[in-house]
Amino acid sequence: MRPPICWTVMLVALAASVPAFALSPEWDQCADVNNVDTADKSLAACNRILNDRAEAKNHAMAFRNRCAIRYTKSDYDPALADCNTAARMEPQSAIVYNRRGLIWLAKGDDERAIADFDQAIRIKPDFAHAYFNRGLAWRKKGDNARADADKAKALRLDPKVGD
Repeated sequence: MRPPICWTVMLVALAASVPAFALSPEWDQCADVNNVDTADKSLAACNRILNDRAEAKNHAMAFRNRCAIRYTKSDYDPALADCNTAARMEPQSAIVYNRRGLIWLAKGDDERAIADFDQAIRIKPDFAHAYFNRGLAWRKKGDNARADADKAKALRLDPKVGD
C-alpha cells in the first residue's frame, strides 16, 4: 500500500511544479485562416499576438497564419510580405512555402508558385497539399502530364486532399 501512495504524492508534486503551457486565447482566432467571414477578427487576433512580446517565440506561426488569412481575403501583397517574413524566421516550414506558392499562383506567377511548391515538397516529401497545388500550377501552364502526376501523388498521400 505504501509504494502507490508515495508514487501518487510524487506525481502530484511533479505535476504541480511543471508550469502549464498554453497559447494565449487569441490563438484560436488567429488559427482560423480559411474562413472569409471571420477573416477580419482572425487578422486582428494575429496582430495582437504579433504585438505581444511574450508571444515572440510564436511570431513565425502568427506571420504564417496572417499570411493565410490575407490570402483568404485575396489581399495578396500583404500576404506575400507575411509569408516572406515567416520563411525567414522558419526556413524549414513546408507550410510557409505551400502558402506562398498559392499566393504566387493567384498573382499569376506560375514559375515562382512551382518553385515554392517544390521547396515545400523538399522539406516535407509527404505533403499532399503541396503536390496538389503544384499540380494546379502545372495545369495552369498547360502541362497536363505533370499536373495529373502531382494530383495522383497527392491523392495517394491523402485521399481527401482538394476536398
